[in-house]
Amino acid sequence: MSKTDAPHRGRRRRGSTAENGPSLPQVNLLPADVREAIRARKVVRAGVYGAALIAVGAAGLWWLQGSTIADAEAAYADAQAQNTALQGKVQALAPVTQLYDEITRLQGAVDAALADQPLASLAHTRLADAAASVPGPAIAISTLGTTYSGVPVPGEPINACPNPDPFGSEITVGCMTFTATAADRGQVSELLRVLEADPLFVGPYVTSTVSAATAGDSPESLVSFSGSAGLSLEALETPLTEEQIDAILNPPDPEAEASDQAAEEQAQDATSEQEAS
Repeated sequence: MSKTDAPHRGRRRRGSTAENGPSLPQVNLLPADVREAIRARKVVRAGVYGAALIAVGAAGLWWLQGSTIADAEAAYADAQAQNTALQGKVQALAPVTQLYDEITRLQGAVDAALADQPLASLAHTRLADAAASVPGPAIAISTLGTTYSGVPVPGEPINACPNPDPFGSEITVGCMTFTATAADRGQVSELLRVLEADPLFVGPYVTSTVSAATAGDSPESLVSFSGSAGLSLEALETPLTEEQIDAILNPPDPEAEASDQAAEEQAQDATSEQEAS
């Protein structure tokens, strides 16, 4: 053997292994649809394993949170029971609520009606007292009439009765007219002074006076006269509040009110545009 042949003894042939020797070729004879079915089964098996793991995890969470869920369900059931009980009470008290609303409505109607209700006999009594307080012979009141117009609406005239003071600012709810007979004109003037001092009467004055001779031979003469006076808020059964009186004496200016309303609407429109932008 020559030296040149020695190295070739230890060489291995390509495609062979030291342990098993040369490898054999492999041939896959399975059809393609079978291979696809095998792969599909593997995917399904993996999905089943995943679903099982998820179910186990969910069951574990449910078991861990079981007490909390049970407490929540008990609280929910208790709330439902309380709601049912409250609904029953509300239905039972519904007639009481309706009765209260009806009484409140009637009370408002009565208050509104009494606000214009006058003390009919008050003017008669106060005029008689004023006539009796005049010194001298008693003044005989022949006729007396009262007309009630009610509380003035804000913006309307506050005194619809004849008034010697055209700039008067007192509110009247009615007018009184009367005729009487006095011993002289001095008694007539004194009666007017007494009526002016009484807050029930507004702008009392005498419209006419007529002197007439007395019956018989007496030289004295009598004075027949007619007068009128407005009836103030004291003639009402139910006094007005300070707010109501102020609203009558100081009614809002329609033009100023319309201007304020227009300005308010413009401000609201501007605010809406800013919010929209």
